[in-house]
Amino acid sequence: MKRSPLVLIVDDDAEIAIMLSRSLTHRGFQVSTTGSPEEALRLAEQSPFEAALLDLVMPEKDGVALATALRERIQGLPVAILTGYPHSPLITAARRFGVFVFRKPTPIQDLVDFLESEIPKKVDGEPGTPR
Repeated sequence: MKRSPLVLIVDDDAEIAIMLSRSLTHRGFQVSTTGSPEEALRLAEQSPFEAALLDLVMPEKDGVALATALRERIQGLPVAILTGYPHSPLITAARRFGVFVFRKPTPIQDLVDFLESEIPKKVDGEPGTPR
């Protein structure tokens, strides 16, 4: 039995987080959402996330700093940042760090394509097992 990949969504705009969560759930992903970078780090200690979609600009911590902290906890975690600030200097830092950047609004299929190409294939609910 195939296990649905677990994706973390972090966006301080609750409407965006809900829309992304619903859209990805309908496409077969398990999703955990939070509006707080600090809560995201706590969740990462408890859950085996296989990818993360992060807002770039948040009050507590920017998306690049959060991506760095998440990857310290989950080696090789695929991370994408979504932003409405296409000229932010943080985008350059994100790309140097190997984080994908999508401009809001992003078509949901682009995010699905990113997740499907970046999340290692799993089978029988076992992490790291080829599909």
